Amino acid sequence: MRDALGQRGEAIFTVLMTEFHSHAGPIFKPQFLGDKWQYVDFIVELVGSGKSVPYFFVQVKTTRKGYTKKYNRLNVKVPKENVIGLASYPAPTYIVGIDEIQEIGYMVSANGESLKSLSSLSTQFKIIKQNRELLWQEVDDFWSRYHTNQLVSKFADQDWR
Repeated sequence: MRDALGQRGEAIFTVLMTEFHSHAGPIFKPQFLGDKWQYVDFIVELVGSGKSVPYFFVQVKTTRKGYTKKYNRLNVKVPKENVIGLASYPAPTYIVGIDEIQEIGYMVSANGESLKSLSSLSTQFKIIKQNRELLWQEVDDFWSRYHTNQLVSKFADQDWR
């Protein structure tokens, strides 16, 4: 069974990502993937993107240890194996650090920009409305470069029309 701190962090992440941005509601739809996934905790879909459904992956790290004295970084540890594992997905990937006491989250990219372990996490990108909107645009821009549904499968049902 997952630990209580981790469960709370995942719940806080869900709440932060599903805050309403307008009368239409939230701009993200996070789905917890379960404990069986080695590097990914959530797949998060963008809401309102159009014909396709862009998405990204997230690993959530939760702490009650506060912040570093130098640089005010969140005290969470992410092993190098996890950073490399996340970066291996051919999709946008992020690490989210949750300050469980203050119920605040911070996000950093795990797309290979810096493939090393983290002993603390930057607090530069707090999960707030402005950064959620930037994230939505970043992920939408990533997926808009791909032509979706272009797969010609060998498993197509010839009778289905």
